[in-house]
Amino acid sequence: MNLKFIGMKRTFTLFIILAFAITANAQFYLYDFEDGADTTIWVPFANGKTGTKKDISVVLNPKMDTINSTDSVMMFVVHDDADPWVGMFSDAATITISEESHILLMMVYKTRTSPVGLKLELSLNAGATTSLYKDNTVVEGWQILSFDFAALKGKSYARLTVFPDFPSKRDSGTVAYLDNIGFQDQINTVVKEFEGSQMKIYPNPADYRVAVMYPEMTGIKISNIQGQEIKTVRFDRADSKVVEIGELKPGMYFATALTAKGNFTMQFMKK
Repeated sequence: MNLKFIGMKRTFTLFIILAFAITANAQFYLYDFEDGADTTIWVPFANGKTGTKKDISVVLNPKMDTINSTDSVMMFVVHDDADPWVGMFSDAATITISEESHILLMMVYKTRTSPVGLKLELSLNAGATTSLYKDNTVVEGWQILSFDFAALKGKSYARLTVFPDFPSKRDSGTVAYLDNIGFQDQINTVVKEFEGSQMKIYPNPADYRVAVMYPEMTGIKISNIQGQEIKTVRFDRADSKVVEIGELKPGMYFATALTAKGNFTMQFMKK
């Protein structure tokens, strides 16, 4: 099973910051692609007449940015004659969908927009084979895509399949980069520590408002997953503050606690 402790990352994703307190629960990605051996547990398919295992490889991050500043990522070379459903699958990790763990996240970097898909199959307890697709909206930059498998709660699967580029009709090849596949609740920090202090966001996911807690804050900034500032609330020094988020569209956001000692960021989900 390719469950690797996130602390093994040599450099950390700037905004998806994990809790490192000894007393905290261990946080895992299902697949983080930090080890070249990751390619041995993935099988590519439908990649044209010349497609081989070498079409997938672990390479250096092509563009470290505010979404993904880790060292290594998976590169998938899609050939011109590949089927639209070209992809790769792995049986290395058993994936169980639950009330807490039902949203899978994946970072993608592509040179064009097209559907990206995740598929759960080979159920261990009669779950339906299910595929979900999202279009990337960022070109030549990292983006976090989320796939909500809530309809499969209670079901376990032996295989995860990834479709990096799934157009309705194949008209050309491309290169796609993938990284950090994992459950939202495992990747999201519930509590993280900074020099003995703790930052918290509650609830997460949230509907209309979130409570941000960090000692001696003087403001809270809300940003989208591209790092663009959505709103900033300034106030006198406080250890906790409620921020209204009802106007935000559903998706991933970041809350930054502004303090005299520095700014500290956590990820949260708007329902």
